[in-house]
Amino acid sequence: MQPGTLYIIATPIGNLEDITLRAIRILSETVDAVFCEDTRQTRKLLSRYNITARMESLHAHSSDLKINRVIDLLERGLSVAYVTDSGTPGLSDPGGKLVSRVRDRGLKICPIPGPSALTSLVSASGYQGKNIIFAGFLSKKRNKRRNELIKLREFDGLIVLYESPYRIKKLMIAIHEVFPESRVLIGRELSKIHEEFLLYSGENRAQYTDNITEKGEFAIAIFNKI
Repeated sequence: MQPGTLYIIATPIGNLEDITLRAIRILSETVDAVFCEDTRQTRKLLSRYNITARMESLHAHSSDLKINRVIDLLERGLSVAYVTDSGTPGLSDPGGKLVSRVRDRGLKICPIPGPSALTSLVSASGYQGKNIIFAGFLSKKRNKRRNELIKLREFDGLIVLYESPYRIKKLMIAIHEVFPESRVLIGRELSKIHEEFLLYSGENRAQYTDNITEKGEFAIAIFNKI
């Protein structure tokens, strides 16, 4: 018996139309189960495309038993999809741990590329260089977050971060302190109805937090030494 395949499937970051035909076909016809961060979120997507695949949760707080279950299904010859709440799995989510464990067992992994807040923001930034670093979510703790930003200051290029609406203003104040001369592009609710881009330069960032709507998800690009 041949083992199954783990499909790492990128899903929309907001607009449900942003999903590839290949992803729909794999979810509809190929996999025996779909593991996801939040079954309620994934159900909205699957229902939109009349996909009836069985769902199970696998999130940041899941025990290793859930990962072992995926491995067991694969070794029994079944194929499994892993999706996150939005975007490409493996970026600031449990996907990396799952893929690492599956790869250690020598099982097949197949990425199904698609939406990503990282690439969406970069494509709208106007950055013409090739040096890009992705730092994801920084620490919730003020001093540690500042130290992480100071280390990133050594990078010459575009720095991309993610942040929640609850900490976005704190993050932007810290960026202003560490990168006082750098331009910063904020992308909020990318691909959604309230999508918004805010561009700040070193001259006008003293009051920039007043313009930020603390709702939705944020991606931030820092133009360092550019």
